[in-house]
Amino acid sequence: MKASIFIGTSLDGFIARSNGDLDFLPPGGGEPHGYDEFMATVDALVIGRKTFETVLAFEAWPYVVAADRAEST
Repeated sequence: MKASIFIGTSLDGFIARSNGDLDFLPPGGGEPHGYDEFMATVDALVIGRKTFETVLAFEAWPYVVAADRAEST
C-alpha cells in the first residue's frame, strides 16, 4: 500500500488561516501544478469533517476518485 499527500499551504506552512479561510490560494487553483495528474492516481480519498464542510461550499466538488463514498462514525 502507498499513501500520498497533495496539499496547498501558505508560505508560513498552514493549510488554512486560523478562521478557516483559504484566501491565500489563487482562484481556480492558479497555474497548472499537477493536481489532475495526481488525482488520476488516487483510488481512495480520506478527508476530515471540517474539510468536507468547507468543500461543500465550493461551486464544484474538487475530488474525483474511482468510487466516491462518504462514511462517518
